[in-house]
Amino acid sequence: MNACHLTRVVLLAVWLPGLVAPVTGQDRPVEALLETPATQADLQSETPSDMSSGTRSVKVRGVKVELRGSGDFLAGEAVRVVQDQLALAGDMSVSAPLADDLAFFVRGRYLQGGYARARVDWAVRGDVIVLTVDEGMRLMLGPIVLTGVDELLWDELAGYLVRPTRERSGLLARKLPFVEADVVAGTGLVVRRLQAAGYLQAAAAAPVVEMDESTGLVAVTLALMPGPVSVFGQVALTGETAVVTPLWQRQAAALQGQPFNEVSLEALRAGLNGGLQQLGYFAARVESEIDPAVPAPGPTIPAVGGEPAGTTVAVTLRVMAGRRFEVRDIQVGTGLGRGATRVARSIFAAASSQRFAPETIDLLHRRALDTGIFSRLDVEPVVIGDGALALRVAGAEARPRLLGLYGGYETFLGPILGAEVRHVNFMDTGDALAARAEFRGVGHEGSVQWSDPAWWGSSWALATGLSYETFTFHDYDRETAAWQSALTRRLTRRITAEAFTAVSYNLVNSSVLTAEELGPDEYSSASGGLRLTLDYRDNPVSVRRGWLAGVSVESGVIDGNDTATTSFLQGSFNAAWYQPLGTRWRFALGTHASAITASETDSAIPLDLRNFNGGATSVRSFAERELGPVSASGDTPLGGLASGVVSAELSWEAWRNLEVAAFVDAGTTGAEASSIFTAEDLRYGIGLGLRYRLPVGPLRVDYGVNPDRRDGEAAGALHVTFGFAF
Repeated sequence: MNACHLTRVVLLAVWLPGLVAPVTGQDRPVEALLETPATQADLQSETPSDMSSGTRSVKVRGVKVELRGSGDFLAGEAVRVVQDQLALAGDMSVSAPLADDLAFFVRGRYLQGGYARARVDWAVRGDVIVLTVDEGMRLMLGPIVLTGVDELLWDELAGYLVRPTRERSGLLARKLPFVEADVVAGTGLVVRRLQAAGYLQAAAAAPVVEMDESTGLVAVTLALMPGPVSVFGQVALTGETAVVTPLWQRQAAALQGQPFNEVSLEALRAGLNGGLQQLGYFAARVESEIDPAVPAPGPTIPAVGGEPAGTTVAVTLRVMAGRRFEVRDIQVGTGLGRGATRVARSIFAAASSQRFAPETIDLLHRRALDTGIFSRLDVEPVVIGDGALALRVAGAEARPRLLGLYGGYETFLGPILGAEVRHVNFMDTGDALAARAEFRGVGHEGSVQWSDPAWWGSSWALATGLSYETFTFHDYDRETAAWQSALTRRLTRRITAEAFTAVSYNLVNSSVLTAEELGPDEYSSASGGLRLTLDYRDNPVSVRRGWLAGVSVESGVIDGNDTATTSFLQGSFNAAWYQPLGTRWRFALGTHASAITASETDSAIPLDLRNFNGGATSVRSFAERELGPVSASGDTPLGGLASGVVSAELSWEAWRNLEVAAFVDAGTTGAEASSIFTAEDLRYGIGLGLRYRLPVGPLRVDYGVNPDRRDGEAAGALHVTFGFAF
């Protein structure tokens, strides 16, 4: 056994006490389970016994491993551990130390799964590592008894006791494995919860376990000694209290009579300190002092387990605000080029001559990184005078030229093949120039775009460009040449505003659709609008929790060759909410609605400007655009003036980066703009899907079933696409 492995055995004994020894049916503290330490024979064998009922092979970078044994845990978790460790180790050849390491990590995973008696033997046979697993009985958590506290607190405190195991197993797991290390860690959480409730002297005896050999259930008894309770007394503010806002004064006063704990005190102190800095007091300091010697007038919180009521704790917060600071200068380091310097100076100029506010500086820092010009950017406020600050900006530039080739497949667009070239600091101006060409199953598209991340030295980013697109769908073809432009500004870290405009010329051809179905076959359009987005997701490309909402309004005119000029107004709204349920489960809700009104007849709205439903981001039991009215030929979706959809989704991470999801969709397409609010013809979709997380977002495969199928409709639809459903 090598030295590294010996170190891991010691760590295992410290952090996973008792797991290296068998559990008996006798009552005893968890610590007592350390009395029988693991020997080398427990962890290693050059000639393992043949107990396997099946063999599972894993091969990574030419290293082959055979897992022998039985049980679902072996087929799933053990295989995953071997794959992960081989990938991390990077070994290219078989060796005894590698086999020893793999056996160690596999056994550790078994211990985490409740297999306290698991044994993993290893052998090197030629160019193959053989791991032989004897799982033993799986131990599950049984009854939990807490003594020394009121029974009304048992459920809450028991939740803290099993929290480490629950976080690993998921919130929806009905039965939890017994893992002694988790019980020890959970005991610490229970004690800290009591301390947070004001029982500053709370302690716990070593948990006592008793196993039923016939069922494998392990009962846990935990003796708690809460001690006296302490509560906040008067929370006094001293020093420069005139600068403290009424909000913070109320929060300080609200602590009086609450259970005393240092976390709440530090949260108040740090929050007040940060609040003063947001007000421009750059050098502000808030210090706290406590005096626990004040006798308690009575038990503010009922005594627990017969313990005395304890004391009140008087707190003093001393405020040293100093003076307000203002940002007077932006100093950009000499290591940046002319274009990068211009962008940095322009972006951070929004803070110049303004009161110092860390939140504003953080927002501007994010905006500068979003340009892609900088690979690293450091911003340091320094005092340059009486109440004056300078922002020193330094960093390094990213590679200016980027060439990307990509390909893929989507159910609606078909095969996709494209190339994009981008220059993020074109001719050292700080502007970006990009060109893209994309070929798809339904047509092709090409575009050239120029963008300025600090338009005229302002806080707005400008993007403008030309594009040409061809599109073939069912019974018609379309060609579009367009100019589009957008001004975007991040108002806060989470809120983005955008003003946009577009002008296009379109040719539409169909030998099947009627003039009323198709709309104008040659037309130009000009429009402009506003969009507001609120993004409170934890990660825009791999979201686990949070919410997103957006609203947009667009107005414009359509000039057809054979129709009168038509003005239109379109509004849309979208929202999504994500909530994790444990480590592997996530629930999500989403909705999207859009409506358009026109000054002329409905047929004056071109076919591709109408609202559609059905597809990978709406009701998934229908193919793209196919929920709603169709042409007289029955082949081409015609859309409507209004559409809306509501979706719910429950996903489970079955494998690293791979999720399985179940979803329900409901939506409608209406002929009138007001029909979106009546939902008079709701259609539904239920189905299952797979999501594979990529660095740019999820690759998604969904199949939706149509539960209220009508004549001529398919039983369901398959969707292969990128990105989130909502």
